[in-house]
Amino acid sequence: MRSQIVSFSLISLLFFFGFCTEKKNPADLAPEVSKLPAFGGEWILEWENKTHSLNIQPEENKVLWNGAGDLSLELDSVGIRLRPSDEETIKGYFLYSDLKPKSWIGTWENRVVRLIRKGSQE
Repeated sequence: MRSQIVSFSLISLLFFFGFCTEKKNPADLAPEVSKLPAFGGEWILEWENKTHSLNIQPEENKVLWNGAGDLSLELDSVGIRLRPSDEETIKGYFLYSDLKPKSWIGTWENRVVRLIRKGSQE
């Protein structure tokens, strides 16, 4: 009887821990870059009365901010996050669905902003 209780307890523990494994949220999984709209390249951001240049490089998961490689690029299922490489706070977030050929609406430090694709006159 005692061996049956021990066996039942072990099986119950294995069964319980099998369901407690952490599963990835599908929203956190980024699609392949080739299946996304073309968001790479040079963009202009007007922020606090200044014009800033962003060069988004999706193949390298980085963004050159005013010519320096300060920002890392993180993709999820609905958009991109831009954050400083040495911080955990997000600077900008842009949804794939808001991407237009010449502009891209998103947020930058909790404000709504618009990126203008460099070379486009809008």
